[in-house]
Amino acid sequence: MSTTLQPDGNYEGVPAYHYDNTAGGPVLSHHRRWEEFAATHGGFRSSIAQGYWVVTDGAAIQEALQDWQTFSSKSVTALDPEPRFLWIPEMLDPPLHTIWRRLLGREFSPKTVAAKEPEIRAVAVDMIERLRESGGADVLDRFARRFPTLIFLRLMGLPVEDLDTFLGWVHTILHLSYEQDQDRGRRLAAINDVSAYFDEQIAVRRKAPKDDLLSRVMAWKIDGEPIDDGDLHAFCVLMFMAGLDTVPISVGWALYHFASHPEHRGAILADPSLIPTSVEEILRVYSFVIPARKATRDVEIGGCPVRSGEMVMLPLTVTNRDPRRYDNPSRVDLGRRANNHIAFGSGPHRCLGSHLARLELNVAVEEWHRRIPDYRIAEGQELEQTGNMYGLKSLRLEW
Repeated sequence: MSTTLQPDGNYEGVPAYHYDNTAGGPVLSHHRRWEEFAATHGGFRSSIAQGYWVVTDGAAIQEALQDWQTFSSKSVTALDPEPRFLWIPEMLDPPLHTIWRRLLGREFSPKTVAAKEPEIRAVAVDMIERLRESGGADVLDRFARRFPTLIFLRLMGLPVEDLDTFLGWVHTILHLSYEQDQDRGRRLAAINDVSAYFDEQIAVRRKAPKDDLLSRVMAWKIDGEPIDDGDLHAFCVLMFMAGLDTVPISVGWALYHFASHPEHRGAILADPSLIPTSVEEILRVYSFVIPARKATRDVEIGGCPVRSGEMVMLPLTVTNRDPRRYDNPSRVDLGRRANNHIAFGSGPHRCLGSHLARLELNVAVEEWHRRIPDYRIAEGQELEQTGNMYGLKSLRLEW
């Protein structure tokens, strides 16, 4: 694919593009466009909205993610340099961020996550069994989105009957493009609904704590003080944002990959021990998270003269498809020995839930192929992906 974008000028000596990362496009179009940008630029200026910098040098992206003192997480969305809502701990910098990470680390440690495997596997098996006799389905709506979201609801102690409501909120908040919601009306309304929902859940647990993550967090103290409702609310919003979209997108890409690469599907069916490697490669090749940071000082990165207070976008897919790091970087290689990808981020804000995400992905791939080993992409559909977080919009499979 060739980009149709041409620079619409220069900004302080750097090419400027009217590049809207929130817009959707054909399947894998975002990944290919980032490859083209990375081949010609170390960085550029996006003229969307108030404007922001975009780094397309793979090594510089990882360095920025690790340098929290220069690139702060007080805002993590390029289009929103002054966020109205706080997400804890994602929008905290050390040392307070470190305290939260240490406390939450107990809940998401390898040992704690491993203990949840029987429950996670049972949920996956039940959903797949319900699908198996149907002969085909939009597997995003019927499995990839529902399976991890149900695990999230159980983890947080939220009513499972709210599953469809949560899925609707996720779409509106995370997948409307800038053009679709320029006044932010629909997105803001959904955020307000989520906010009110968690206010209610916090109030319920203040009166009657349960055996769930939210109740346990409520009992913690930081610097000798209990966590107030405002910080609890910010924690819940972060869990919502981080927990309800990332794993569903990854499961969708895994099913897409194995449906479009039958040789890889055959390999994992013949040797299931290849599944963990395939999961890591799919995470790398189909990376979809595009974080941003706010500069705390004037700095040059990727050739961009960033000023203090400006936003910097750091697309993980550039680093994970960097030919200086990987041979054949855009190809899933089931024999790849070293895969030090940053699909879960890098530095102090590396995804705290990575162990849980990996378990859910491995379980999803294992149980799907045990029960539905032979499937294909249904004809007559144009596969498209969302902007912002690069997930497929739909994926109809037949078996």
